[in-house]
Amino acid sequence: MGQNVAGLMTVKQGVMASGIKVVLDGRVYRPSEAARLCDLCHQARYHFDQARRKRIWSFALANLGIVQSITGALNITNAQTLGAVNGALGGMWITLGAARDKVARREVKLGVDAYNRCQFIGQ
Repeated sequence: MGQNVAGLMTVKQGVMASGIKVVLDGRVYRPSEAARLCDLCHQARYHFDQARRKRIWSFALANLGIVQSITGALNITNAQTLGAVNGALGGMWITLGAARDKVARREVKLGVDAYNRCQFIGQ
């Protein structure tokens, strides 16, 4: 859908592509690589840079949550209260990471829209 038009950037869709990568002329780019393609469109570059930052933080928060949840699971047999608190904190970190990932996908979509406006409308 739309990927056959030369110069049109689209958000990559599919089972393993969570909407964080883009496709331009048949090549797949991550947000940081897509930002380098946007020399003339500062708005698109801004959105791709924001997506990259949010993606890094979402990855870090999700991993922190996983570690915290595992710590809680290991502690639940010895100290139930401490284990439950660690598990709850882990769930909170994972939830925050997922929310940041959702925002990163939205930034990618905004970056794609800005890039296409710059290329085809000349803004």
